[in-house]
Amino acid sequence: MDIRLISVSNSLQQHLQMVFGNCRQHLSLWELSDSLHLQDGELVWVDADNQDADLVQRLCLGDFGKARVIVLSSSPTDEAAVKWLGMGAAGYLHAFAAGDTLQQVASVVASGGIWIGVHLMQQLCARFGQVAKTDSPLLAQLTEREREVVGHLRDGKSNKQIARDMDIAERTVKAHLTAIFGKIGVPDRVQLLLRLAG
Repeated sequence: MDIRLISVSNSLQQHLQMVFGNCRQHLSLWELSDSLHLQDGELVWVDADNQDADLVQRLCLGDFGKARVIVLSSSPTDEAAVKWLGMGAAGYLHAFAAGDTLQQVASVVASGGIWIGVHLMQQLCARFGQVAKTDSPLLAQLTEREREVVGHLRDGKSNKQIARDMDIAERTVKAHLTAIFGKIGVPDRVQLLLRLAG
């Protein structure tokens, strides 16, 4: 996978190079802003810690083309995640995340999805779970055990927490979730809870 990184950090460039094998580094959006035009769907990783915030915002909003932007930070926060995702970023995470996480982010974003970190995902699920209807007719399609999993999702619990609370393996939780998503016709837990909220 060909990666375009906008960062002054050589160590970040080396990190992405190790994960993806190829990483073109641009030092600054400022230098590129007059001539940069990105291809539709191109993945651009930008280190927000050392770039002009206004230019990163313009990048996320598509002023340089319809690229899919992944914002990186060495000290990520949920507030910053909400900010950048709200401006159109397709992902937000720690700049030096593990290689398998970075590959998963690239895969999700390249396929048109949005990457939301685990902690923020749990917060969203808990918020949507508060308005999800416990008597939705959609739940009638599920087994008793699957409905129990949905109850835990409404509380914003992770797969690991659900497995512990239900005294089952984490892979069993994943199997239940796959079955639930298939029956309800949704791709993920956030969409499930939104459907249940009506």
